[in-house]
Amino acid sequence: MNWDDRIISERELHAYREDESDASLEAYAAALMDQQYDAWPRFREGRDAFEQIETKRVPVEESEVVIQHNPRRILSTAASVDKPSIENRRCFLCPENLPPEEKGIAYGECVILCNPFPVLDRHLSIVHREHIPQQIDGNVEVLLALARDLGSSYFVLYNGPECGASAPDHLHFQACSRELLPIEENLFEDEPVMSEDCAYCEETARNTFELFTLGGCGRSIVVFRGGDRDEVAHWVYEVIGELAQQTDRQEPLINIICTYDPKLWTVYLFPRSKHRPASFFAEGEARLVVSPGAIDMAGVVVVPEREHFDKIDGPRVAAIFSEVSMRGELVNELIDGICSMPKVEEPEW
Repeated sequence: MNWDDRIISERELHAYREDESDASLEAYAAALMDQQYDAWPRFREGRDAFEQIETKRVPVEESEVVIQHNPRRILSTAASVDKPSIENRRCFLCPENLPPEEKGIAYGECVILCNPFPVLDRHLSIVHREHIPQQIDGNVEVLLALARDLGSSYFVLYNGPECGASAPDHLHFQACSRELLPIEENLFEDEPVMSEDCAYCEETARNTFELFTLGGCGRSIVVFRGGDRDEVAHWVYEVIGELAQQTDRQEPLINIICTYDPKLWTVYLFPRSKHRPASFFAEGEARLVVSPGAIDMAGVVVVPEREHFDKIDGPRVAAIFSEVSMRGELVNELIDGICSMPKVEEPEW
């Protein structure tokens, strides 16, 4: 099967569309999930199992983190992502290797699919049609467009090829319901929500941009906020480029979360120092099968093993975050350096 065979038809979605006049991507995604629930047994099992997952909240410095016991995520959490392992397995994101029942929505050069092993509600995978490597270079604009087109009830994420992506050989993003996103809890609680139909709000957002680090969360976080997509993308690339100079990798270790509110994008970038903490490889009481990706860094830490879920607590999560995050002092210095660079004036012709 190729991607043309995987694109779901209007006829197949018709019975699942609640409002025919709603042509938003969010509405089509909702119809796709309901159709796939009926047509694809593995997705149905995954969605039903998601309803049974157990969670608990633990404090990490001045923030809270949700610990999630999710046994079905073991394949992703413990995935072997070394080069030989990747080369010796079939790519599970290529169309010929997907289950026969799996179909998706066309989105530019990508296809939106339902994730059969959800971490959060309405968990989607957005997969490039070509088998090309996972990389953010040249794709920040796609991330921002996805956040805008899916709407403010979703967040979109990117996992770097060496820190969370279980398919580092195939470019993909993910999206989930924004209902549970601990990293943004209370972040901008005192600010008014911008109206969809407010010309002043739109102009204010378009001319506003913020770049800063977020403290008190136990891990390094760079926040970008603005209403001009090109400007937001420019500064995300700028920071990634500076981070790359701190490492010997073409792409630095990063995870990204992106949200969109009326007229305004917020991007959370998590600079990383390593993929997995020492506790992932430990034995006995010290072992914790936790392999942080973007969702974990955003505050929903996935633990597939019941025994490990029972014993993990705030200090252990804080230790994991501290170990896998780039040092806060280094990140702050980097951002201060970028923000202090003289602005290049546009030439007058």
